[in-house]
Amino acid sequence: MRSFSLGLERVLGAVARRGESPAGRLLRIAPVRCALHRRAVRAWRATDEPLIVCFGNINRSPFAAQLARRRAGSRARSGGFYPQAGRCSPPGTVAGARAYEVDLSAHRSVVVDDAALARAPAIFVFDLQNLASVAARWPRALRRTHLVGALAEEGSLLIADPHGRGTLVLEQVLAQIATAIEHADRGDGDGARAATARAARGRG
Repeated sequence: MRSFSLGLERVLGAVARRGESPAGRLLRIAPVRCALHRRAVRAWRATDEPLIVCFGNINRSPFAAQLARRRAGSRARSGGFYPQAGRCSPPGTVAGARAYEVDLSAHRSVVVDDAALARAPAIFVFDLQNLASVAARWPRALRRTHLVGALAEEGSLLIADPHGRGTLVLEQVLAQIATAIEHADRGDGDGARAATARAARGRG
């Protein structure tokens, strides 16, 4: 059964990668985006223990989880689907995150398992490949799964994997994540918003 799930995950992931651009256009349709935004923000604010998942758990999800934990009482966790735990965040990501006062130097990747998907009150992912992985491993969890990009009031719902794509893409991705979490936490504190402003000044 486990090998079947992994095979299905690979197939769905390949389909998701090929369909990312047209799907992104579909997700930008105003009523669709608005509905996903409301759904995601409602879920984000309803729990102190979101599970934030990307592919490798070395770039997007650990950065997002640390920003999320700035909200009072938050116990946000992160994980990845890449089947190797204990990996460090790349030096470029550590440096980029530091502009938002996020320290990823001690982060080590965690492999998300079926039990984590089953018990998480809300799951947040970044792209269609992540969604495909959730669907393959624990289909019932899709009802509790949201896109991090949907937390923002506008912009793309999909946040690309920056791994190996250069500094400019990495900076754009970190900014997208920080903006999304700032919007989701609006009214719950100014930590993420202040960090975003400081990072922008630093780049200027």
